[in-house]
Amino acid sequence: MRRVVTAQTEDGRNVFVVDEEVDPIVVGPEGFDGKGSDAGQRVWQVWGADGVPQLPDRGEQAYANTLFAPPGGYRLQVCEFPAQGAPAREPQGTWPPNGTASARVGDGLHYTDSVDIMIVLEGEIGLEQDDGATVTLGAGDVLVQNGAAHRWHRTSVPCRVCMIALGAVRRT
Repeated sequence: MRRVVTAQTEDGRNVFVVDEEVDPIVVGPEGFDGKGSDAGQRVWQVWGADGVPQLPDRGEQAYANTLFAPPGGYRLQVCEFPAQGAPAREPQGTWPPNGTASARVGDGLHYTDSVDIMIVLEGEIGLEQDDGATVTLGAGDVLVQNGAAHRWHRTSVPCRVCMIALGAVRRT
């Protein structure tokens, strides 16, 4: 995955500050649940901020190594879900901590304190809500996940999504 970042200098010049490859992080065969339900999932951490961005921005990576941002911040990632039954991939890298409140509420069902905007780039993925309602998302579909409990279901087709996770505050 190639990451290209631009910036505007304080004297008003517009420049490319980053042009580099980003390595994926790969979940090992045991997965997070010990059953392998998310084995082989890959994520490329592309960019983010821990608060409201200030412009001009020098394009420096100055945010925590987490999957999700604190309130007011964001994370941009590309995620890949292998097809159901795909051969296991070797683990790679260290999966980062969530970085925001989250909960696993049973058998893959989980939520985070974030608004996740997901654009399906290719393939398809099933999404199930806690009441059992499901939808299959395909290439070109856009999902806005407002902190609701959900679980992913792999299909016979691998899926790649671009996700922008906006840190949010959950009212109690």
